[in-house]
Amino acid sequence: MYVDKKHAKSAWISSSATTEEKPWGFETRWSGFSGIHGKTLFIRKGGRTSLKYNTAKTEVLMLRSGSAEALFGDELSLNDPIGHPMKKEKMLSGDTLLIQSMCPYRITALEDCEIFEIGDNASDKVVRLEDDYGRAENNE
Repeated sequence: MYVDKKHAKSAWISSSATTEEKPWGFETRWSGFSGIHGKTLFIRKGGRTSLKYNTAKTEVLMLRSGSAEALFGDELSLNDPIGHPMKKEKMLSGDTLLIQSMCPYRITALEDCEIFEIGDNASDKVVRLEDDYGRAENNE
């Protein structure tokens, strides 16, 4: 039964992906909606992301190919590293890392990696704590 709606939900195809070079490889951002966004990260073997956290964004990282080491903690790890130590685990293809806001993490590529990232609150600013490429000072 058809019900006349002022704003019907829809589906569509978007071709608005953009690619940005990063010191560790590159990322391709793709469209989302309702605050959800997606990225594909390509991290070269030996490269690693910043040790960082997001103040509002929660995200899921799925390692599509390669292997990586994930360093991650909870929201108390930075203030109480004894009671809430950071963890380090190897990720293999198909593994996911779930990261809530305010939780620090870093990804190191053990071999070339492709990672899918789905997150909410795309406009959130990242807080870099450490960075191999000098970006922690200005938090770009």
